Amino acid sequence: MATSNNASGANRLTARATSELRDSVLVRVATMGVALIFLAVAIEAAIQSGFLVRGISGVWATIFLLWGVALTTAGTLGRTLIWWRRR
Repeated sequence: MATSNNASGANRLTARATSELRDSVLVRVATMGVALIFLAVAIEAAIQSGFLVRGISGVWATIFLLWGVALTTAGTLGRTLIWWRRR
């Protein structure tokens, strides 16, 4: 019986997280920011390994990193403020 409750609780948590991602613009903004940070790290890793030449690639890595940090901060901070105001 306890296993059934745990499984349904996990399913509810997964469903809630999925609905938050689908319904909240700020969560999408934060997710896009994280994706841009990963892209910047991948570009920098490609530069360090010699696949890309530093120059314009380094500029793009910096731009993606700055935008990623800004979007992640804005999305997370905005969502936190909305959550706090509803409590």
